[in-house]
Amino acid sequence: MSAGAGHDARGSDMVLWQGTNFTVDGHEPTSAEEYYRIGLHSWNSGQHPGAEVYFLEIAAARGHSAAIELLGHIDYIQGRYASAVPRLRHSSGSPRSAFYLASLYHHGCPQAGIVESLDEAARWYHASAELGEPEAMIVLGDLYLERLIPITRAPAEHALEQFLAAATRNHPYGQYRAAEIYRTLYQDNERAAVMYQTCVDNPLTARHALGSMMTLQSQAQLREIAAARAARRLQQRQDAVNPAQRRGDYY
Repeated sequence: MSAGAGHDARGSDMVLWQGTNFTVDGHEPTSAEEYYRIGLHSWNSGQHPGAEVYFLEIAAARGHSAAIELLGHIDYIQGRYASAVPRLRHSSGSPRSAFYLASLYHHGCPQAGIVESLDEAARWYHASAELGEPEAMIVLGDLYLERLIPITRAPAEHALEQFLAAATRNHPYGQYRAAEIYRTLYQDNERAAVMYQTCVDNPLTARHALGSMMTLQSQAQLREIAAARAARRLQQRQDAVNPAQRRGDYY
C-alpha cells in the first residue's frame, strides 16, 4: 500500500485524491477489494484524513460488505447517524454494527428516525453478544441487574453470566464487574479474587476509560480478601491449639 504525489494522468485507472496518487502493491486499484484496502489503510494510518471515506465509498458502491461495515462505523463514531443506520443495518451480521444499532435504540436517535425502545435495544444487544461483542454483554448484564429486560432466573445470575462471557474475551471491565458480583451478591471472595487479579494483570485495563478506578479498587479488594484470609487462618490455628471448650480453664 503506498501513496505518492501524482503529476500526470496515465490512463483511466489513475486514482488521484487531492493531488496524491494511491496504489496497491505498486499498481493503481481496479477492484472493490483494492479500493477497500486503500480506505482501510487510510483509516488506520490517519495520514490522509478524508481519503478513507472516498475510497471506501467506491468499494461500497461495488457491493464490498467490509467497506459498508467500516463506513457505518465511521459514520456512527463521527455522529452522522442518518447515514450510519442503513449501513449498520446492511452489516447487522457484524457484532460492532449490531451493538451500534442497539445503542441507538437504547437511547433513541431522532436524527436517524429511531425511537427509544428497550425491547429493540435488547434484541440488538443479544444479537451483538451472540456474535461475540463483549461491550454488548456488559450492557446486557446491567440491564438484567436493573430488571429492565425479561428475566427467567435471579437478575444476578443473568448478569454474572454476561460479565463472565465478556471476561473470557479478555475485557477488563467484564472481569471487574464479575469480581464485584461474586464479592457483593454471592459473598464468594475466592472467585472474586481471581477476577480482580485477572483485571489487574490485564494489559488492556490501563487503556480502558475506567482503568485507574478498576486497578485501584481491585487492588484494595485483593488486600481486604488477603487480610480476611490471613485472619481466618489465624483463627483456625487458635482453635486447633486451644480448643474453645477448654478456654474457660485458663481465663
